[in-house]
Amino acid sequence: MKNTGTIFANDANKLRIPALIANLHRMGVKNCIVSNMDGKKFPSLVKNLDRVLLDAPCTGLGVISRDSSIKTSKSEQDLVKTSHLQRELILAAIDCVDHNSKTGGIIVYSTCSVSPEENERVVDYALKKRNVKLVECEIDVGVAGFTRYRTHQFDPSLKLTRRIYPHVHNMDGFFVAKLKKLGNEVYAGPNNIATTKENEKEKLQENL
Repeated sequence: MKNTGTIFANDANKLRIPALIANLHRMGVKNCIVSNMDGKKFPSLVKNLDRVLLDAPCTGLGVISRDSSIKTSKSEQDLVKTSHLQRELILAAIDCVDHNSKTGGIIVYSTCSVSPEENERVVDYALKKRNVKLVECEIDVGVAGFTRYRTHQFDPSLKLTRRIYPHVHNMDGFFVAKLKKLGNEVYAGPNNIATTKENEKEKLQENL
């Protein structure tokens, strides 16, 4: 951006703010507003943004190769809690964006996890809840995201997301999805989530 426009950089973890500010100074960034707040509440403060990058909090299952403690410190319950938070954050990110923006209307969702529960299922949920579509990530590294996982069938466009594997690509495990906002519609009824029975079944599986 070459110090044009305005960047909002938010981190819910207050202890990470000094490092964020230090990096901004190191990179010579002068057009950034730094905040420390709950990301879920961001739409009530800032709207009509051109683009949002949501580097979502995750279990870190993609970086086990350099942090083996994750093997024993993370449980299935952590996965359930984290994926729930990610769903809330991705909807908040979408709600912050202006779909009429001539230069944006883009939301990028990323995690350092290889878990489908934190990746494809979260993006699939966003596709059902908001008027957005997936577009090409425009990166060469990685492989296509899952369109199905075990008993879960995802939107076919999930193939446009990218998965990066440590053992294949010689880097941290990563997931990235690029969404384009098409309108401000909010979908909440059962007609927008396949069927009510399928939705209830999904909730039960999440709580297991």
